[in-house]
Amino acid sequence: MKRFEGKKVLITGAASGIGRATADRIAEEGGTVALCDINVEGVAQAAKEVSEKFGVKALHYGMDVTDGAAVKTVVDKVAADLEGFDTLLHVAGALKTFHTHEMSHEDWHRIIGINLHGTFYVNHASLPYLLKNRFSTIVNMASTAAIGSHPWMAAYAAAKGGVVSFTRSLYIEYVRQGLRANCVLAGGIATALHSEFKVPEGGDGRLLQGAIPFVKFVGPAHAASVIAFLASDDARYINGTEIRADGGALS
Repeated sequence: MKRFEGKKVLITGAASGIGRATADRIAEEGGTVALCDINVEGVAQAAKEVSEKFGVKALHYGMDVTDGAAVKTVVDKVAADLEGFDTLLHVAGALKTFHTHEMSHEDWHRIIGINLHGTFYVNHASLPYLLKNRFSTIVNMASTAAIGSHPWMAAYAAAKGGVVSFTRSLYIEYVRQGLRANCVLAGGIATALHSEFKVPEGGDGRLLQGAIPFVKFVGPAHAASVIAFLASDDARYINGTEIRADGGALS
């Protein structure tokens, strides 16, 4: 399939995990990609490998999604370098577990800042460029934590729940301007981010039973395939909603 030939796609969190797998998938299908990540060396290497492997244009940019002004500067540079773009795949995020009553205010603000404020900053900076197209697409990465009951993840769950509501708001606000905005609710994907989940001292691991699939955890390419589907014209009748990719854990 070459569903992204002629498409210009901005991808955040692209140095590793689901973001990197998404870069591979979009490039494999012919898309021009602008890869962004706080890991400057990692995203530069990702762009080099993507370009060499798939023969597409792959640019790279350092981006700290918690810095709204810096995000705008990077997105403006992407738009200038690519002469606009039509697709935003916002994957960047962070996870850490705490007993909620032991979480510091700084921990709370950091998790909310990366996952929720970062989503706003990247989407906000991208919207003026996306809306210049007749049709455009946003896929934001959420989590099953947004709709399930996951222990020790209060800040992460609150942030991802906000991402879901925010994305639904974008859909209805801009649908008549040709924008599609959807979320992927990922769970049970084996990535470095997922490895950040640890049962805190004294926690009862049995509380996780409702969030774990009955099948083996899969790699990030499986989540990337869902992101690519939502971003493609195959999903042109899907808008303002979420697709859950969790191996059936919440079923």
